[in-house]
Amino acid sequence: MVNMDSVGADIDASGKVLSKEELILRRERAGRCVTCGVKCYEKTFTLFNKRVPLTVPGQVLNGICLRCHPEEQLAASVTTELSDSSNNTSTRSISVGKMMAQKLKFSKKKSETAPCSEESDEPRGSSSSITDHSTSYLRRMTPRPSSLTEDLKDAANIMQQLENYQIDDEHQSKCTDEVNGTAISTSEKDALQALNQQDLSYADIVNIMAKNPQLAVMNEGLYALSLIHELDSNTAEETVNYGGFDVIINAMDVCAKDGIAQVNACKVIFIACLNGENVQRDIARAGAMKSLRNSIESFSDDEIVLEGCLLALSSLCIVEDNIVYMLEGDLIDQVIITMNGHLDCGGLQEHGCVILGLLARNVEARRRISKACGFNSIVISMAINHGDVEVQCQALTAVRAFCAIDDDSCKVLLATSGAVNAVLEAMKAHPDLNRVHEIGCDVIRLLSLGRNDDNYRLLGENGTYTVVVRSMWSHSQNIAIQERAVEALAVLSEHSNNIPVILDAGGIEAVLAAMHTFAESPHVQIKGCAMLSNFASAVDSIKVKIVDEGALDVIVMAMVLHSDNEEIQVRAVILLRKLCIKENVQRMITANISPVITVVEETIGDKLHEETSYIVAQLENAG
Repeated sequence: MVNMDSVGADIDASGKVLSKEELILRRERAGRCVTCGVKCYEKTFTLFNKRVPLTVPGQVLNGICLRCHPEEQLAASVTTELSDSSNNTSTRSISVGKMMAQKLKFSKKKSETAPCSEESDEPRGSSSSITDHSTSYLRRMTPRPSSLTEDLKDAANIMQQLENYQIDDEHQSKCTDEVNGTAISTSEKDALQALNQQDLSYADIVNIMAKNPQLAVMNEGLYALSLIHELDSNTAEETVNYGGFDVIINAMDVCAKDGIAQVNACKVIFIACLNGENVQRDIARAGAMKSLRNSIESFSDDEIVLEGCLLALSSLCIVEDNIVYMLEGDLIDQVIITMNGHLDCGGLQEHGCVILGLLARNVEARRRISKACGFNSIVISMAINHGDVEVQCQALTAVRAFCAIDDDSCKVLLATSGAVNAVLEAMKAHPDLNRVHEIGCDVIRLLSLGRNDDNYRLLGENGTYTVVVRSMWSHSQNIAIQERAVEALAVLSEHSNNIPVILDAGGIEAVLAAMHTFAESPHVQIKGCAMLSNFASAVDSIKVKIVDEGALDVIVMAMVLHSDNEEIQVRAVILLRKLCIKENVQRMITANISPVITVVEETIGDKLHEETSYIVAQLENAG
């Protein structure tokens, strides 16, 4: 893009140099590009008194300066190709993928080096959000329909004809456009001309579409709405109140054979859904799921349309009430089939994983996903798109959603589908991304809670413990990762067979470091004591190692800082009892264990009488 500072200043009639703000205002009023000053609009002095966007090959496209916005040249080249087509657009399906893939293709691997958002602790799915893939989709240009359709091949000439056309009786007359011998009503011409005006509001566009439900008007209206990327909540709510989203979904159905219209409709749905659950419910009620399902079926080989459909569905599924619409017909199957058929389309895979993760809340949806091998689809998506951070994050979030459900069958199916290895590979491939490691450690924690021997075996065979411990060291200041990792190790160490492996991976040192760094976190202290207690149930050499690594000071600190937390006191005393062997007694005396034990005896001694008595006796005998 051209920098305004590089094109020089301008002067007024008196020779005064204009400020940047004055120069911008002057150029806007003159219909010129505010950056470089090239002529982009012509003023007309007709009944409508509007500005007409210019198109100058290689310089300006529909009022947009190609020098300052070179990406628009892509759309220009597509428009030229499509305008030369001799097929009748009213009887054929316009496939966006076939017509535009080479010109307007996504940069699919853009996110390989771009981290997913670290600011929010919420996964996408808990609220509408914009990721790199969805941003790229919104920014992808689609040609103005009136510049492509055979009925309106030469939009500029038609607009001029409309301006010059004299209407005696608008309600009685009907003119015949001679451009292609196609009959176009006066009201339709007026509507198309109105939609080409500048600065139309969202409500204005929807009202024009509602009053003129013809295909060309609906198509042009969807295009106009898709350009409004910042829909404020008040406008969105007003659209709900006057049935505006019914009009939009109807437009999607009217333009069902037009892939460009479907893309624009998907953008409109997604942008609207950013305004909350009430809007999401209303769009679903208006029949969006059915329309999107039909679009998926009609354009099954068109990745651009399909990506838009899954993007829209992922936003609509955020509201749990909307899942009922997903259960109508075979929409869930279609989502999985779409994912399986377009494995290397990052945006499509991201949105598909979001949908499956959101559907995990519904029992029937889980059954259908399982039947359609949806778990395999998630795992395969992670393997194929291993460098795409957004796919990895959303796939991990989907896996976690299924693991969090109180349904061991889901955990077993995920593990047998290769989810454990996929999660570990994601953590290895993205060692510095907090989000990947936070969700990854949580998935491992949840899988270990399943109490399933096969899952334990799979967790043990894939180097899980080494990856978790490495994650703890790499993200030592991230409390979310530490909490999940410590709990995962606590659960996994309940099986004695896992203790030597976790020990070799440096599990004791990592857990003690977490307990020291996050001394004020009750969760870290509770799970840390639990994990160390499991280790202290093993041979004496491990008990000595725990003390050698500085456990006593960490335990005393936990008991002092959390003196009012009974669970921490109980777990700490039980751990100290296990560590209280001959080799460790002198060091326990040095660590000043006696005072904290005395406090416990005075407060909850009746629950821990045996443990506290034993520790006191050993320390007194050694003294």
